Amino acid sequence: MNIVCSILLLLMVAVPVGATITKISPAGGYTGRTATVTITGSNFTQSYVEVMLTKGSREIFGSTGLKTNTSVTCSFAVSKTDTTGDWDLIVTNYDGYKHTKPNAFTVRKPMTLTSINPLHARVNNDSVDFTIVGTYLAEVEDVFLYNNDYDNITATDVVGISATKVEGTFDLTDAEVDNYDVCVVDDMGTEECDLTFEITTDEVGSIDISSSPSGASIYVDGSLEGTTPDTVENLEEGTYRVVLKKSGYSDWGKTIKVTAGDSTEVNAYLDAIATVSTTIPTTRPTTVKTTRASTLKVPTSWPSATVPATTTSSPFDPAVVLGAAGIALALVIHRRR
Repeated sequence: MNIVCSILLLLMVAVPVGATITKISPAGGYTGRTATVTITGSNFTQSYVEVMLTKGSREIFGSTGLKTNTSVTCSFAVSKTDTTGDWDLIVTNYDGYKHTKPNAFTVRKPMTLTSINPLHARVNNDSVDFTIVGTYLAEVEDVFLYNNDYDNITATDVVGISATKVEGTFDLTDAEVDNYDVCVVDDMGTEECDLTFEITTDEVGSIDISSSPSGASIYVDGSLEGTTPDTVENLEEGTYRVVLKKSGYSDWGKTIKVTAGDSTEVNAYLDAIATVSTTIPTTRPTTVKTTRASTLKVPTSWPSATVPATTTSSPFDPAVVLGAAGIALALVIHRRR
Protein backbone atom coordinates (compact mmCIF):
# COMPACT_ATOMS: atom_id res chain seq x y z
CA MET A 1 0.00 0.00 0.00
CA ASN A 2 2.82 2.38 0.86
CA ILE A 3 4.51 1.53 -2.42
CA VAL A 4 1.33 2.43 -4.37
CA CYS A 5 1.01 5.83 -2.62
CA SER A 6 4.64 6.63 -3.30
CA ILE A 7 4.19 5.87 -7.00
CA LEU A 8 1.10 8.13 -7.17
CA LEU A 9 2.98 10.99 -5.52
CA LEU A 10 5.82 10.66 -8.00
CA LEU A 11 3.40 10.72 -10.91
CA MET A 12 1.69 13.86 -9.58
CA VAL A 13 5.03 15.67 -9.28
CA ALA A 14 6.13 14.52 -12.72
CA VAL A 15 2.97 15.66 -14.51
CA PRO A 16 3.34 19.37 -15.45
CA VAL A 17 0.53 21.66 -14.43
CA GLY A 18 -0.17 24.68 -16.71
CA ALA A 19 -0.72 28.20 -15.34
CA THR A 20 -4.08 29.88 -15.66
CA ILE A 21 -4.73 33.62 -16.07
CA THR A 22 -7.68 35.19 -14.33
CA LYS A 23 -7.03 38.92 -14.69
CA ILE A 24 -4.49 41.57 -15.70
CA SER A 25 -4.58 45.01 -14.11
CA PRO A 26 -4.39 47.56 -15.55
CA ALA A 27 -5.63 45.96 -18.73
CA GLY A 28 -3.83 48.36 -21.06
CA GLY A 29 -0.96 50.70 -21.76
CA TYR A 30 0.21 53.42 -24.10
CA THR A 31 2.61 53.67 -26.98
CA GLY A 32 5.98 55.06 -25.95
CA ARG A 33 5.45 54.21 -22.27
CA THR A 34 6.18 51.37 -19.86
CA ALA A 35 3.14 49.64 -18.37
CA THR A 36 3.49 47.93 -14.98
CA VAL A 37 0.78 45.33 -14.45
CA THR A 38 -0.25 42.62 -12.02
CA ILE A 39 -1.38 39.28 -13.43
CA THR A 40 -3.51 37.10 -11.19
CA GLY A 41 -4.31 33.40 -11.73
CA SER A 42 -3.07 30.06 -10.49
CA ASN A 43 -0.20 27.58 -10.78
CA PHE A 44 2.50 30.19 -11.46
CA THR A 45 5.96 28.85 -10.69
CA GLN A 46 7.77 31.17 -8.34
CA SER A 47 11.23 30.16 -9.50
CA TYR A 48 10.67 31.05 -13.13
CA VAL A 49 7.78 32.34 -15.23
CA GLU A 50 7.82 34.07 -18.60
CA VAL A 51 5.24 36.71 -19.54
CA MET A 52 4.74 38.37 -22.92
CA LEU A 53 2.29 40.23 -25.14
CA THR A 54 1.78 39.27 -28.76
CA LYS A 55 0.02 40.83 -31.71
CA GLY A 56 0.68 39.32 -35.09
CA SER A 57 4.42 38.76 -35.34
CA ARG A 58 5.28 41.37 -32.72
CA GLU A 59 6.20 40.17 -29.19
CA ILE A 60 6.77 42.31 -26.08
CA PHE A 61 8.46 40.41 -23.26
CA GLY A 62 7.66 41.49 -19.70
CA SER A 63 10.24 42.13 -17.03
CA THR A 64 8.97 40.12 -14.07
CA GLY A 65 9.20 41.18 -10.45
CA LEU A 66 7.35 39.73 -7.50
CA LYS A 67 6.02 36.23 -8.17
CA THR A 68 3.74 34.01 -6.15
CA ASN A 69 1.72 30.95 -7.01
CA THR A 70 -1.27 33.18 -7.79
CA SER A 71 0.17 36.49 -9.03
CA VAL A 72 3.00 37.94 -11.08
CA THR A 73 4.07 41.58 -11.30
CA CYS A 74 5.79 42.64 -14.51
CA SER A 75 6.48 45.64 -16.78
CA PHE A 76 5.98 45.95 -20.54
CA ALA A 77 7.99 48.55 -22.49
CA VAL A 78 5.62 49.52 -25.30
CA SER A 79 7.38 51.38 -28.11
CA LYS A 80 6.02 54.43 -29.92
CA THR A 81 5.68 52.40 -33.11
CA ASP A 82 3.74 49.48 -31.62
CA THR A 83 0.29 48.89 -33.05
CA THR A 84 -2.70 50.11 -31.07
CA GLY A 85 -5.49 47.67 -30.29
CA ASP A 86 -5.91 44.43 -28.32
CA TRP A 87 -2.95 42.13 -27.63
CA ASP A 88 -2.84 38.51 -26.37
CA LEU A 89 -1.24 37.78 -22.98
CA ILE A 90 0.85 34.59 -22.61
CA VAL A 91 2.23 33.20 -19.34
CA THR A 92 4.72 30.31 -19.58
CA ASN A 93 5.92 28.24 -16.58
CA TYR A 94 9.43 26.83 -16.21
CA ASP A 95 8.26 23.46 -17.57
CA GLY A 96 7.30 25.04 -20.91
CA TYR A 97 3.57 24.85 -20.43
CA LYS A 98 1.83 28.13 -21.20
CA HIS A 99 -1.56 29.72 -20.87
CA THR A 100 -2.88 32.34 -23.33
CA LYS A 101 -5.54 34.95 -22.60
CA PRO A 102 -6.70 36.44 -25.93
CA ASN A 103 -7.23 40.22 -26.23
CA ALA A 104 -6.26 40.68 -22.61
CA PHE A 105 -4.23 43.90 -22.99
CA THR A 106 -5.12 47.07 -24.94
CA VAL A 107 -2.50 49.43 -26.37
CA ARG A 108 -3.56 53.05 -26.94
CA LYS A 109 -2.05 56.36 -27.89
CA PRO A 110 -1.37 58.45 -24.75
CA MET A 111 -3.82 61.20 -23.81
CA THR A 112 -2.72 64.81 -24.27
CA LEU A 113 -4.31 67.94 -22.84
CA THR A 114 -4.19 71.19 -24.84
CA SER A 115 -6.50 73.66 -23.10
CA ILE A 116 -9.30 74.19 -20.60
CA ASN A 117 -11.96 76.86 -20.89
CA PRO A 118 -12.54 78.86 -18.74
CA LEU A 119 -9.08 79.29 -17.26
CA HIS A 120 -10.41 80.52 -13.91
CA ALA A 121 -13.57 80.98 -11.87
CA ARG A 122 -14.60 82.51 -8.56
CA VAL A 123 -14.90 80.64 -5.33
CA ASN A 124 -18.44 79.73 -4.21
CA ASN A 125 -19.63 79.42 -7.79
CA ASP A 126 -21.44 76.09 -7.59
CA SER A 127 -21.81 75.51 -11.33
CA VAL A 128 -18.77 76.20 -13.48
CA ASP A 129 -19.11 74.45 -16.83
CA PHE A 130 -15.79 73.63 -18.50
CA THR A 131 -14.44 72.19 -21.74
CA ILE A 132 -11.11 70.37 -22.02
CA VAL A 133 -9.50 69.98 -25.44
CA GLY A 134 -6.78 67.45 -26.29
CA THR A 135 -6.23 64.13 -28.05
CA TYR A 136 -7.27 60.51 -27.36
CA LEU A 137 -9.81 61.57 -24.74
CA ALA A 138 -12.63 59.26 -25.80
CA GLU A 139 -12.20 57.00 -22.75
CA VAL A 140 -12.00 59.74 -20.11
CA GLU A 141 -14.31 59.01 -17.18
CA ASP A 142 -13.25 61.48 -14.47
CA VAL A 143 -11.85 65.01 -14.18
CA PHE A 144 -10.59 66.60 -10.97
CA LEU A 145 -8.63 69.60 -9.65
CA TYR A 146 -5.94 69.40 -6.99
CA ASN A 147 -3.44 71.78 -5.41
CA ASN A 148 -0.38 71.49 -3.19
CA ASP A 149 -2.60 71.08 -0.15
CA TYR A 150 -4.18 68.04 -1.78
CA ASP A 151 -7.57 69.71 -1.95
CA ASN A 152 -9.30 67.68 -4.65
CA ILE A 153 -12.36 68.98 -6.46
CA THR A 154 -14.02 66.27 -8.54
CA ALA A 155 -16.07 67.33 -11.54
CA THR A 156 -19.61 66.15 -12.16
CA ASP A 157 -21.44 65.34 -15.39
CA VAL A 158 -18.20 64.43 -17.17
CA VAL A 159 -18.87 63.52 -20.80
CA GLY A 160 -16.39 62.57 -23.51
CA ILE A 161 -17.84 64.51 -26.43
CA SER A 162 -15.23 63.13 -28.82
CA ALA A 163 -11.63 61.94 -28.90
CA THR A 164 -10.60 65.61 -28.65
CA LYS A 165 -13.13 67.13 -26.22
CA VAL A 166 -14.40 66.50 -22.69
CA GLU A 167 -17.03 68.54 -20.86
CA GLY A 168 -18.14 68.69 -17.23
CA THR A 169 -18.99 70.94 -14.26
CA PHE A 170 -17.05 72.09 -11.16
CA ASP A 171 -18.70 72.99 -7.86
CA LEU A 172 -16.41 75.57 -6.22
CA THR A 173 -18.42 76.08 -3.04
CA ASP A 174 -16.03 76.76 -0.13
CA ALA A 175 -13.03 75.95 -2.33
CA GLU A 176 -9.62 77.35 -1.49
CA VAL A 177 -8.46 80.32 -3.55
CA ASP A 178 -5.42 78.90 -5.35
CA ASN A 179 -3.96 77.57 -8.60
CA TYR A 180 -4.95 73.96 -9.31
CA ASP A 181 -3.73 71.21 -11.63
CA VAL A 182 -6.33 69.77 -13.99
CA CYS A 183 -6.33 65.96 -14.27
CA VAL A 184 -8.29 63.60 -16.48
CA VAL A 185 -8.67 59.88 -15.75
CA ASP A 186 -9.54 57.25 -18.34
CA ASP A 187 -11.23 53.87 -17.89
CA MET A 188 -7.88 52.19 -17.16
CA GLY A 189 -7.22 54.53 -14.25
CA THR A 190 -4.48 56.44 -16.07
CA GLU A 191 -4.18 60.11 -15.12
CA GLU A 192 -3.01 62.97 -17.31
CA CYS A 193 -2.37 66.33 -15.59
CA ASP A 194 -1.01 68.99 -17.94
CA LEU A 195 -3.28 72.02 -17.39
CA THR A 196 -3.87 74.60 -14.64
CA PHE A 197 -7.05 76.23 -13.38
CA GLU A 198 -7.27 79.22 -11.02
CA ILE A 199 -9.91 79.67 -8.34
CA THR A 200 -10.13 83.38 -7.51
CA THR A 201 -11.80 85.35 -4.74
CA ASP A 202 -15.46 86.22 -5.01
CA GLU A 203 -14.84 89.65 -3.46
CA VAL A 204 -15.14 92.29 -6.19
CA GLY A 205 -14.75 96.02 -6.78
CA SER A 206 -15.49 98.51 -9.57
CA ILE A 207 -14.02 101.39 -11.62
CA ASP A 208 -16.01 104.62 -12.08
CA ILE A 209 -14.73 106.17 -15.33
CA SER A 210 -15.41 109.61 -16.82
CA SER A 211 -13.62 111.63 -19.50
CA SER A 212 -13.46 115.10 -20.96
CA PRO A 213 -14.89 115.12 -23.55
CA SER A 214 -17.30 112.27 -22.78
CA GLY A 215 -18.36 109.51 -25.16
CA ALA A 216 -15.02 107.70 -25.21
CA SER A 217 -15.01 103.91 -25.58
CA ILE A 218 -13.84 102.12 -22.42
CA TYR A 219 -11.53 99.10 -22.72
CA VAL A 220 -10.59 97.10 -19.61
CA ASP A 221 -7.81 94.59 -20.27
CA GLY A 222 -8.71 94.78 -23.96
CA SER A 223 -12.44 94.15 -23.47
CA LEU A 224 -14.95 96.85 -24.51
CA GLU A 225 -17.03 97.81 -21.45
CA GLY A 226 -19.11 100.79 -22.66
CA THR A 227 -18.56 104.53 -23.12
CA THR A 228 -17.78 107.33 -20.69
CA PRO A 229 -19.16 108.16 -18.25
CA ASP A 230 -19.77 104.62 -16.94
CA THR A 231 -18.98 102.25 -14.10
CA VAL A 232 -17.32 98.91 -14.77
CA GLU A 233 -18.51 96.61 -12.00
CA ASN A 234 -17.95 93.09 -10.71
CA LEU A 235 -14.17 93.21 -11.06
CA GLU A 236 -12.01 90.89 -9.00
CA GLU A 237 -9.41 92.47 -6.78
CA GLY A 238 -6.24 93.22 -8.72
CA THR A 239 -4.83 95.53 -11.40
CA TYR A 240 -6.42 96.30 -14.77
CA ARG A 241 -5.30 98.19 -17.86
CA VAL A 242 -7.88 100.86 -18.75
CA VAL A 243 -7.76 102.48 -22.20
CA LEU A 244 -10.11 105.18 -23.54
CA LYS A 245 -10.55 105.75 -27.28
CA LYS A 246 -12.40 108.56 -29.07
CA SER A 247 -12.23 109.65 -32.68
CA GLY A 248 -10.21 112.86 -33.08
CA TYR A 249 -8.38 112.36 -29.76
CA SER A 250 -5.26 110.54 -28.67
CA ASP A 251 -5.80 107.24 -26.82
CA TRP A 252 -5.63 107.51 -23.03
CA GLY A 253 -4.37 104.59 -20.95
CA LYS A 254 -3.49 103.79 -17.36
CA THR A 255 -3.12 100.79 -15.03
CA ILE A 256 -5.81 100.91 -12.32
CA LYS A 257 -5.82 98.98 -9.04
CA VAL A 258 -9.15 97.56 -7.89
CA THR A 259 -9.79 96.82 -4.24
CA ALA A 260 -12.51 94.42 -3.14
CA GLY A 261 -15.56 96.28 -1.87
CA ASP A 262 -14.39 99.66 -3.23
CA SER A 263 -14.95 101.72 -6.38
CA THR A 264 -11.89 103.35 -7.95
CA GLU A 265 -12.61 106.71 -9.61
CA VAL A 266 -10.91 107.66 -12.88
CA ASN A 267 -11.18 111.10 -14.55
CA ALA A 268 -9.39 111.29 -17.89
CA TYR A 269 -8.65 114.34 -20.05
CA LEU A 270 -8.32 113.48 -23.73
CA ASP A 271 -5.92 115.41 -25.97
CA ALA A 272 -7.28 116.47 -29.35
CA ILE A 273 -5.24 115.38 -32.32
CA ALA A 274 -3.83 118.40 -34.25
CA THR A 275 -5.15 118.46 -37.80
CA VAL A 276 -3.23 119.62 -40.90
CA SER A 277 -5.14 121.47 -43.67
CA THR A 278 -5.29 119.43 -46.81
CA THR A 279 -7.49 121.85 -48.90
CA ILE A 280 -6.87 121.41 -52.63
CA PRO A 281 -7.63 124.46 -54.89
CA THR A 282 -10.48 123.83 -57.32
CA THR A 283 -9.08 126.21 -60.04
CA ARG A 284 -5.61 126.56 -61.41
CA PRO A 285 -3.75 129.62 -60.09
CA THR A 286 -3.64 132.64 -62.46
CA THR A 287 -0.19 133.28 -63.95
CA VAL A 288 0.70 136.96 -64.23
CA LYS A 289 3.38 137.70 -66.82
CA THR A 290 4.98 141.16 -67.04
CA THR A 291 6.56 142.12 -70.42
CA ARG A 292 8.99 145.04 -70.43
CA ALA A 293 8.23 147.72 -73.05
CA SER A 294 10.77 147.79 -75.94
CA THR A 295 12.93 150.98 -76.43
CA LEU A 296 13.88 150.09 -80.01
CA LYS A 297 12.75 152.79 -82.50
CA VAL A 298 11.41 151.55 -85.77
CA PRO A 299 12.14 153.96 -88.72
CA THR A 300 9.25 155.37 -90.70
CA SER A 301 8.66 153.58 -93.98
CA TRP A 302 10.02 155.30 -97.13
CA PRO A 303 7.32 156.69 -99.43
CA SER A 304 6.60 154.32 -102.23
CA ALA A 305 6.52 155.39 -105.86
CA THR A 306 3.22 155.25 -107.56
CA VAL A 307 3.24 152.65 -110.23
CA PRO A 308 0.65 153.06 -112.99
CA ALA A 309 -1.73 150.28 -113.08
CA THR A 310 -1.53 148.05 -116.09
CA THR A 311 -4.09 145.78 -117.38
CA THR A 312 -1.61 143.14 -118.47
CA SER A 313 1.69 141.94 -117.21
CA SER A 314 2.94 139.98 -120.21
CA PRO A 315 6.78 139.81 -120.83
CA PHE A 316 8.57 142.42 -123.19
CA ASP A 317 8.77 141.62 -126.92
CA PRO A 318 12.44 141.68 -128.18
CA ALA A 319 11.48 143.33 -131.52
CA VAL A 320 9.83 146.20 -129.76
CA VAL A 321 12.89 146.72 -127.55
CA LEU A 322 15.25 146.80 -130.52
CA GLY A 323 13.04 149.24 -132.44
CA ALA A 324 12.93 151.63 -129.55
CA ALA A 325 16.68 151.49 -129.22
CA GLY A 326 17.11 152.31 -132.88
CA ILE A 327 14.87 155.38 -132.77
CA ALA A 328 16.75 156.69 -129.74
CA LEU A 329 20.09 156.35 -131.58
CA ALA A 330 18.76 158.20 -134.65
CA LEU A 331 17.63 161.15 -132.56
CA VAL A 332 21.08 161.46 -130.96
CA ILE A 333 22.84 161.53 -134.38
CA HIS A 334 20.42 164.13 -135.72
CA ARG A 335 21.14 166.50 -132.78
CA ARG A 336 24.86 166.34 -133.40
CA ARG A 337 24.43 167.51 -136.98
